[in-house]
Amino acid sequence: MDMTDLTSEQRDAKEWAAEFAKRFIEPIALELDKNPASPARETFIKEAAKAGAFHNLLPEPFGGTAKDLLTGVIIAEEMAAACVGCYMLIGATGLGLTPILLSMDGAAMGRFVPHMVESWETDSPKLAALAATEPTGGGSDIINGNPETKLTTRVEPKDGGWLINGQKIFISNGSLASQITVFAAHDTKASIRDTWSCFVVTPDMDGFSVGQTFDKMGQRACPADELVFDDVWVPEENRVGEQGGGWALNRVIMSVTRTPVAAMALGIARSAYEKALEYAEVRVQGGKPIVQHQAMQLILADMAIRVEAARGLVHKAARAASVGAPSLKLSSMAKTFASDAAVANALDAIQILGGYGYMHEYGVEKLLRDAKLTQIYEGTGQINRFEIMESIEAERSGR
Repeated sequence: MDMTDLTSEQRDAKEWAAEFAKRFIEPIALELDKNPASPARETFIKEAAKAGAFHNLLPEPFGGTAKDLLTGVIIAEEMAAACVGCYMLIGATGLGLTPILLSMDGAAMGRFVPHMVESWETDSPKLAALAATEPTGGGSDIINGNPETKLTTRVEPKDGGWLINGQKIFISNGSLASQITVFAAHDTKASIRDTWSCFVVTPDMDGFSVGQTFDKMGQRACPADELVFDDVWVPEENRVGEQGGGWALNRVIMSVTRTPVAAMALGIARSAYEKALEYAEVRVQGGKPIVQHQAMQLILADMAIRVEAARGLVHKAARAASVGAPSLKLSSMAKTFASDAAVANALDAIQILGGYGYMHEYGVEKLLRDAKLTQIYEGTGQINRFEIMESIEAERSGR
């Protein structure tokens, strides 16, 4: 990484994250890939909290240590390069808190953020989650605001509060979270753009349960869960933001959160490139290291280009958000390019390592499984491309 355009604080953050990843993530990455529920996961969460990794999710006014989004994506890249699934335990907590922070709802911020920060300073750190995707109203339909979206998780007024019924699926951290930000519809037959609201649910509420934990292809250290809401009553003060403002809030969330996802994909792409290069420098064929063969040089050069180009987009999107101008177009571009780069580099790394690349214990095939999910969550590559063009057309028409 070219660090000349980073501040001293950002360089320090990069070095801290790299050291943390080497000490606490790399040694457990393959273990948690095989056995996600291993005791090593709980130990990692505690070490992450002790080291301040969760504090880096929040700006200083909320009790965190985050300086700006650029610093955040630098940290995300370093940790994801070691194991994106492990980092997702941290990142999904940030995602769960993001609706509260971006809602500009002062009461919600005061009610649902401080106790999380306090827990990170104890031996029982709390995680958070965001629950949006539904079995019949797929994530892409929700993100795109499709009027035909079949919403099933509904909310209705009850005894001065709200009663939630329905189901959410593929929720990162769902079974581990102490606090879940849930989106539900007041009218499941109305357009999602007008009927969605945001609420905070805790696992101790009557009627809440965790269904199955899905057996994921990759990013296995972080669970993806089914959440069930059966007459879950939440008080009025657990509503976040304006009633019916959930979809608009979700759009703002995407303009911010896609950039960290892009940084995670960048970390995978970089890790694949570095592993391939290291192997090519020591693997001898035809009397010389394969890195000296032109065919191999072409592949490695393309891998290096993808990493640098992805980082440029990620940092550009992060800088925009850091100065108060988050861009859905830029974050979507960064996420789309970086996730494609991650998959391409992982495939190339497997090919370069040959049989070793295909074997679990070398950690390269894991990169491909991890990378694929970055093309799916936070909007598929296709949805991101649609939104990029919507933004471009809006700019051209002056909207």
